[in-house]
Parts: sequence; structure tokens; C-alpha cells
Amino acid sequence: MNHETAEKPRSHGWTRALLLALLAVLVVGVGAVLVPRDAGKPQAVPFSETARSGALSATEALLGSASLLEGTTPGDAAAGEASGGSGLADSVTLLTSQARALLPPCGQPASSASRTSCGASPKPGSPRFASSSPVATQDRPTRAAFLSALSSSASGRLADAAQADGGTARLLAAVGTSQLLESFRLATIWGLPVPTATAGATPAPTPAPSCPALPGMSATAAPAPGTASSRADLPAAVAAVVSSEQEAIYAYQVALTKLDAKASATAATWLARHQELLRGAEAQSRLHCVAIPPREAGYRLPASFAAKPGAALGGMEASSLTAYADLVALSGGETRQWAIDGLVDAAKRSQAWGTPVGPFPGLSIDGAALPPLPSSTPAP
Repeated sequence: MNHETAEKPRSHGWTRALLLALLAVLVVGVGAVLVPRDAGKPQAVPFSETARSGALSATEALLGSASLLEGTTPGDAAAGEASGGSGLADSVTLLTSQARALLPPCGQPASSASRTSCGASPKPGSPRFASSSPVATQDRPTRAAFLSALSSSASGRLADAAQADGGTARLLAAVGTSQLLESFRLATIWGLPVPTATAGATPAPTPAPSCPALPGMSATAAPAPGTASSRADLPAAVAAVVSSEQEAIYAYQVALTKLDAKASATAATWLARHQELLRGAEAQSRLHCVAIPPREAGYRLPASFAAKPGAALGGMEASSLTAYADLVALSGGETRQWAIDGLVDAAKRSQAWGTPVGPFPGLSIDGAALPPLPSSTPAP
């Protein structure tokens, strides 16, 4: 009896030790599963976010420089710079709108370059005008330096648009196009060399080896230029560009008989360009196995076309920007690059006919709905 009593505590002791050992093994095992090996390693920032953040920094830098230049009196201008109206008030307004559109959405994690979004004031000492622009470090930049920075920013935005995600690509392409045209406008006002255009001819794509039989497409299948498509996909976007170019060719052919000699020569050059763009759009259709919309016998022209054909052509060019911007968002690779070039091309023609394209060519953005800039950013 005494022997059994002595063995019982010893048995309980071994049992408790075994349970504790098993518990320790379980804790270690679970911990190894629950605690990631690279928990402290920061996640890679997506390219689209990096591109948007870089665009915001560059645009803020340009805004700061434009505000400084706007306050420069003609007597303070650097030697060789034209005096008189600077034209910078419109630049400040344009860059402010673009910076507001490039702010990250409220509630979205922001990178270190844009943590003061949603109107929040930046922390003391935080840089608001990044060094991505060469004029950002100057107290009073020259007009030539500002033009160089503006053109450089435009090139950067257009290059990033070729690689970013759809929605970001469309915004970057619009901002880059607008900044490029703004550099042209200011160069003309200031009597300085016009920056070199970045967009060029994109070679025709190689069609797919084989496509399924494509049924005939009715005249109403593709959206009219300047109108919203009921579909948001690549085939609809390509078809919209084809239809837009078909209408442009018709309008320019009619305009040739109504314009004066100088404007008619310009229209003839751009008619040839639209014929080239139509061939490119049809090549994009074949590349993606998309049925090509048939050409119409005629198109309804604006009522003002007879009296002011140049202005009507400018409005038509501006309306085609939506089709190209949609194609930028919905495509990739060589098709997107072709669409970016087409967007820049159409915006240049629109502005040349006297129709401004604003800060976001091809996009419908309500400026009143954009978030405010941080308090340290210059306001127009």
C-alpha cells in the first residue's frame, strides 16, 4: 500500500513534464508558422504608384517654379528673356489641377513622396518640391530652365504611361500631353526655342498569325467620336479610334474647300496624317482580331462648320482625344505606345486650330471634386 502511494506522485511528475514539453514544441511550431521569416522586410511599391508619386513630385516642383516666375517683374527677368505678359497664370492653374489629380486617394497608403495627401499639412521640414526638377533648387528659376523642366516632366510622364496600370496610364498620358503643349505655348510667348516633341511615328504592328472569322460590323457598333462607349474593352476602344479617324478624314476633305490658302495647306498636311492614322488604327484592329467598322458615306458636321471650318476642325480633334485616351487605358505594349503618340498628335492639332485641351486631354475630370493640395503648396 505504501509502495503504490509512493509511485503515484512520481508518475504524475513524469506526465506533467511530458505535457509541458509537448506544449513547448507546439508553441514553437505555431510561432514558426505565424511569424513570417521576412516580416520586417518592406513590400515592393508597385510601378504605377511609383510613377504617380514621381509625377506628383515633378508637378509640384514645376508649380513652385511657375509661382516664382509669375512674381518676377519684367525688370527682374534674366538677360535675353522677353518682357511683357508671362502667360504663367494659366500655367499655375494648369499645374495646380494636375497636382491635385495626382494626389493619392484618401485612405490609400501613400509613399514617402506623397504622404501629405487629402489636404493634410506636411510635417515641419518635409520637402514639398522634390529635386526631380532642375529648377526646384533655384530661388528664382529662368524661363529657359523652367521650359526645360516642363518638357522633361512631360517626357517622363509619357514614358511612364507606357508601363503603368490602365487608369494610371491614362492619367499620366493626359498630364504629360498637357505639359508638353504648355511648354510649346510658353516657348512661343517668350520667344524661346520650342522644346523637342517626344511623340513619334510608331511602326505598324504585325497582325496575329490567325484570327477567327470576324462578322460584319454595323455602322452603330462603334461609339461615335467624343461619346462614351457602352463597353469598356480593347475591341471597343480600337473600333472607336477607327471611327474617329474615318470622320476626321471626311471633315478635312470638306474643309479644304472652305479654308483660305494658308489654312488649306495646313489642313491638307493633316488630312494626310489622318489617313496614315486610319491605316494604323486598322492595323491595330487586325492585330487584335477586331472587326473594322465600315466607312460611312457621310458624317454630320457641326452647324458652325461652314462659317468657321478651322474652329470646327479643332473641336473635332479635341473630341477624338477621348478615344485615344481610352485606348491607352485598355491596351498595352505597342498598341498603347501607338495610342499615346496618337493622343499627343491630336492634342497638338487641336491646340493649333485654337481649341485648348486643358490639363487632362481625353479625360473628363471635375476640378471641383479633386482633393485640395497641402497648405504648403502654392495656390494660383
